[in-house]
Amino acid sequence: MRVRRPAFTLEQIRSFVEVAETEHVSRAAANLFLTQAAVTQQVRHFEKAVGLQLLERDGRRIRLTDAGRSLAEACRGALRAVQVMDDTAKAIRELAAGSLHVGASPTCATYYLPAHLAEFTRDHPAVKLEVAVAGTSELNRRVLAGSLDCALVEGEPDPALASAALALDEMVLVAHRDHPLSQLKRVTAADLGRHRYVTRGPEFSAERHVRQLLGDAYERVEMMVLGHPEYVRAATIAGLGWSALPRRAVAEDIRLGTLATLPTPPIVRTIRVVRRHAQGGPAQEAFWTMLTGGAAAASGKISSDGWGRS
Repeated sequence: MRVRRPAFTLEQIRSFVEVAETEHVSRAAANLFLTQAAVTQQVRHFEKAVGLQLLERDGRRIRLTDAGRSLAEACRGALRAVQVMDDTAKAIRELAAGSLHVGASPTCATYYLPAHLAEFTRDHPAVKLEVAVAGTSELNRRVLAGSLDCALVEGEPDPALASAALALDEMVLVAHRDHPLSQLKRVTAADLGRHRYVTRGPEFSAERHVRQLLGDAYERVEMMVLGHPEYVRAATIAGLGWSALPRRAVAEDIRLGTLATLPTPPIVRTIRVVRRHAQGGPAQEAFWTMLTGGAAAASGKISSDGWGRS
């Protein structure tokens, strides 16, 4: 089968991606160790080759057009694929080299990923690590696009991806010990709906569980949206409202009596790792095997206090 040769070069893709990420030609040029003129020329040649306007000026900055945003992620995936090829060649030659690009949701990045990255680096110290923290839907998209090798998510994996269950994460409803809800022996959805709810935001996967818990009251409850779980925790400690947080995040606050768990059933969700079905580079395969190679993980069993191990 004869493959048509593309009209653009790898250098043009690399220049476009760097400009897209920095939104500045001079910064992109500095990062690539090229002149501004060279970067500008590379991007112009790339736009001509694909027949699309990818960038436009916004004052002193450069911003992506709609076409540029769509193509930028594919270009990142292409660069990652080239890097995987280079990693594979190095690993074959040296038996110890490469890179690993991992994504993680904020909860996974805080409580599940670090110890296992440390274990991986002890076995593979020459592998360069990069971690991206984002929500589950964004991580699914980036793994599908190929710009991430795999990702740890607390929401639902994309059906097009391979996934493995790693642990159970328990979320509890909490409030400051002096909050009115903390004084109740029984808390209903109506009770929760009468008090401010401190949340990461409706786009995060945990919100689906809270929505189910509150039912119709969810649409009426006053919300304070803070984005990151640590911001939510701090606001809850300050008494600004009640929240739903991983038990791991508030265990010490509960032990000290600063926060009280509300008398509602805990929300249990599965922590999963996702990847593309296709064979990846040596570092990706080694990391995947480390996470999912235990007997418990292989049989589909998971535990609530760690990774899928007995």
